[in-house]
Amino acid sequence: MTDTTERDDAPSVSAVVINHNGGERTLRCLAALARQTWRFERIIVVDNGSQDGSPERIRDCFPEVEVIGLGENRGLPAARNVGLSAIASDLVLLADSDIYLEADALSLLMSARAATGATVVCPRIRLIPEREVVQADGAAPHFVGTMTLLHGYRRIDDVSAERTRVRGCIGACYLLDRRRVLEAGGFDETYFFYFEDLEFMLRLAALGHDFVCEPAALAYHDRGAGTAGLSFRGTGAYPLRRAYLSMRHRWLTMLIHYRLRTLLLLLPALMLYELAVVAFALSRGWGLQWLRAWSWQIRSLPATARRRRVAQRSRVRNDRDLLVGGPLPLAPGVIRHGAAGVAVSILSAVLDAYWRLARHVIG
Repeated sequence: MTDTTERDDAPSVSAVVINHNGGERTLRCLAALARQTWRFERIIVVDNGSQDGSPERIRDCFPEVEVIGLGENRGLPAARNVGLSAIASDLVLLADSDIYLEADALSLLMSARAATGATVVCPRIRLIPEREVVQADGAAPHFVGTMTLLHGYRRIDDVSAERTRVRGCIGACYLLDRRRVLEAGGFDETYFFYFEDLEFMLRLAALGHDFVCEPAALAYHDRGAGTAGLSFRGTGAYPLRRAYLSMRHRWLTMLIHYRLRTLLLLLPALMLYELAVVAFALSRGWGLQWLRAWSWQIRSLPATARRRRVAQRSRVRNDRDLLVGGPLPLAPGVIRHGAAGVAVSILSAVLDAYWRLARHVIG
């Protein structure tokens, strides 16, 4: 791992990669980190109970990389917290095992962080094999409780390459200020998987932390099979566990982080959206998952209320400065063309019109 760009007074930086049966993808991720022109102080892989032999392969191929085995799959937030606690660097590059960075990406992220002082700096994430397609230039919390990907699934020649302050980012890859993130509570381990990045961005942004996207820093997201039973790549059956977690975590995030005034003002729109969720769940055979999600939500209300009190007491930004409207953000391939597509377009227009009116009185 050679160093060609770092300064003597620069903050220290380490990398934490989360692995779960990543196999060859994890090795490619680590090879990309080894090629960075800015030297990492340490590179750690937190292994979430892999059973494919990847921890042993990592140790063989990259003896300088430290592997922390958790023995079981404890979820993304728990693994990230383990990684943050295991190091003492000022900054940490967090990456999933299917992310491949260009050789100058860390240097560019470090420069953007030095110029802006942002707590989190994310790269432009492009896709593999569709290398000319942007997955995200950061993200923003949509008011219905989901996440809008900025420039999501657009070609690179259609989007700006200018460094931008954004409202958040997806969890695939970003550079963060370790001390600030730990002081803000780290990652919420209730989420296990899906929407954990939405909760993270809302919490940090509400506390006054800034997010910046540096599009010149390139990261490529491998659209392989992903995590079995959780990932969706636009084709095939949508995983039932992912459907359950997304329905569960959407309301959990809103109940914790939206101000009471916001929840009351948005209630008609949120209930209309929930009716659409129920109809869609029933049409896909997810009725049991929807019931399980709401059952969990009701059982967890006391714990949610406690977490809400902590979150609301510490925040310094208003919801209108955090949330956005616009088209409903849906994973590509979830809604096909035809009657369902028309219905979603109408629903999206109605909800966005409601948001345009409500946002002026939201605190």
